[in-house]
Amino acid sequence: MRTAHQQRIEEFMRKAGQEIPAKPIMPSQEVRRLRANIILEEALETIEGLGFQVVMKPFDGAIEVGPQVREPDIVEVVDGCGDLSVVTIGTLSAFGVKDEPILQAIDASNLQKFGPGSYRRESDGKWMKPPDHKAPDIMGLLILQGYGDKYFGQPEHAAPGFQPK
Repeated sequence: MRTAHQQRIEEFMRKAGQEIPAKPIMPSQEVRRLRANIILEEALETIEGLGFQVVMKPFDGAIEVGPQVREPDIVEVVDGCGDLSVVTIGTLSAFGVKDEPILQAIDASNLQKFGPGSYRRESDGKWMKPPDHKAPDIMGLLILQGYGDKYFGQPEHAAPGFQPK
């Protein structure tokens, strides 16, 4: 099932001439590049609203959040978070994925971080999953939405070991 949020995003996507597949697929490189660029743009704008800049490490080229360079702006943060939600849920739509079951599974998985064996990492305050944590079965949820059937087509888009029907 699609959330009301996803339905509104898909209305926008249709008006913009973007395809919304009926079942999960791997979209073209052009579509994937568009989605990657707009996710990156909105993430960087949100980080800027938080008052930080993104920096590249000199030796390995990895990027990280650098020092605070300005005062945070709550309007920019809220706008950025909303825009990130739109572009990431829109990416699910571009892949033909219904968001509600995926989000429910991920939410349930994240809540397991507070079960027996979990702990809070002191270095950054992030909650860590318990050692016996099982990741959500995203592939199983995609298969339930039609991933891998004759509509999907090319097996090279499937996860390792997955065999289309």
